[in-house]
Amino acid sequence: MKSLIGLSRSLFIDLKRLHPECKGLERDLQTIEARFEEEGDGFLSVALPDLGKAFDQGLARGRMPACRSFGRQGAIPRFLRGMLSHIFDTKTGFLLKEPSVEYILSVRQVLYFFKKFLPSDDRTQVLHRRTVGDFVETDSRCLDPHPVYSSRLAVVADMVLLELDEFQELKGRHGPGAVAEGYSANQKWRALWSGLVGYDPRLLSLGYDFPILGLNAMRVESDSNVLTSNVARLVTVPKSCSALRTITVEPCLNQFVQHGLNRHLRDNIQRCPILKRSLSLSSQVPNQILALAGSLSGEWATVDLSSASDLLSVKTVRMAFINRPRFLTAVLGCRTPEVDLGKTTISLKKFAGMGNALTFPVQSVIFALLAICAQHKRWPCRPTYRELRHYASLVRVFGDDIIVPRDSMMELGRWMSEFGLKINRTKTFFEGNFRESCGVDAYRGVDVTPCYLRVDPVISSNEPSQVASCISTSNQLWLRCYYEAAEYLRRQVDRRKRLPLVRLDSSGLGWHTRQNVQEYGRWSNSLHRFEVKTWVQIPKRRSDVLDGEPGVLKFFHSPRIGEDDPDHSMTSVRRFSTKLCTRWCP
Repeated sequence: MKSLIGLSRSLFIDLKRLHPECKGLERDLQTIEARFEEEGDGFLSVALPDLGKAFDQGLARGRMPACRSFGRQGAIPRFLRGMLSHIFDTKTGFLLKEPSVEYILSVRQVLYFFKKFLPSDDRTQVLHRRTVGDFVETDSRCLDPHPVYSSRLAVVADMVLLELDEFQELKGRHGPGAVAEGYSANQKWRALWSGLVGYDPRLLSLGYDFPILGLNAMRVESDSNVLTSNVARLVTVPKSCSALRTITVEPCLNQFVQHGLNRHLRDNIQRCPILKRSLSLSSQVPNQILALAGSLSGEWATVDLSSASDLLSVKTVRMAFINRPRFLTAVLGCRTPEVDLGKTTISLKKFAGMGNALTFPVQSVIFALLAICAQHKRWPCRPTYRELRHYASLVRVFGDDIIVPRDSMMELGRWMSEFGLKINRTKTFFEGNFRESCGVDAYRGVDVTPCYLRVDPVISSNEPSQVASCISTSNQLWLRCYYEAAEYLRRQVDRRKRLPLVRLDSSGLGWHTRQNVQEYGRWSNSLHRFEVKTWVQIPKRRSDVLDGEPGVLKFFHSPRIGEDDPDHSMTSVRRFSTKLCTRWCP
């Protein structure tokens, strides 16, 4: 992929303009070209990010550590030595008293630019086998929580989510994701209706109620077995060039109930006087703001967990919700206990994989409770309700991204280990002035997050996702003053179609400017607004007719769907399949 080298050359032209006093940039570019010829794109997407991790540890701990893939000259690597000398002392390797934030951002941009470049098909097959093996291996390492710490967790959990068991009915729904049976969006509702008429016994065990349709009184026998599956299917999706993410594709009925419980749990979190101080599952912004503040003051530690969902055991979930038996019964009842790996099926020790609609909110609640427990210094004395509210205000959690006061970092690590969880040391920061949380990398209060290239910059076809990704990366580079690199990507897109200038919040694809300039194509007399004609990425649809009783069931459980999607009863969206069309956009 020589296009990656062409893009690297453009990036270094920008670096020479941004840092005219910096020496050795031409030599660094030659190093990239030579090692790319020898090692392929793995050098850009694996070796450079490895040096980036060492660089981040140097910012946090105050001294640049060694990286096996790069030789050293003095106390810092030869590669990028000209820029690193403005951040670290070349003789001792210690962080300078006033390191250049501009150079920090530039170094991280070079090292992480190709980190999330998607792997080739051949490498994906290798990574898939490795990822599935890791999934099985981590499941075997799921540990039962320590009994003493479990009882303390139950004490704290008893004082939160007080209304979690107070429900007469739960309005389930189907998510946009796939199901194990392979149904389309509307087929899910037909299959669900067939299961309800046959009255699947799992609905009784969940206490699930459908009073609108009067299904409680129905005992009509059915030969349908469309909802008898209770085995999830394991798939992998790209995460970066060197890693894939595992997803468990849940059975149709389980997914339907999981989404209903998900909504119920989120509503209770927002109403809970304690947990609402720590959790905001609809926004990462609170974590990002606190990470920036922590990088400036050093008072906050940003914590990341390794294989968080894969190491969360069923017994830990039981202890967290043991005082909410009705909700716990429903959660465990819709849990899929087995996963099909293709050639074999395993029983899960973990609570669930990513794919279960309850995994994210349940693990967020449990991690928040553990972080709150770690703030209490007077165990075995019980904390008071007032103390818990104070502790919760010191904690921010979004999934496995946790932020706690720096002085409670070691205690949090102890609590996590007692529940079989593992802190990722390479992505956890509590020293120095570097912090990372929810996609924001911060140094001394400055956002130093790089932008990433995810696809081949040479667009071989009008593949919508590839085109949109190139446009997005180009716009990010332009707004960060990497004009030559941005223009390199822009030229690839312009070979297909010339796009206009659009505003930052435009729904259409186009080019952004720092002044937020937009081109006008016409004035809409009906909508009273200026519009521009450009590409829009929209999902592909397929024929998927839904009528009769299943259509009524969908109507009662999705009351607004007619407003959002008028054709929902005749067609459905194809997952991960989009197309580009030209439209007039505001």
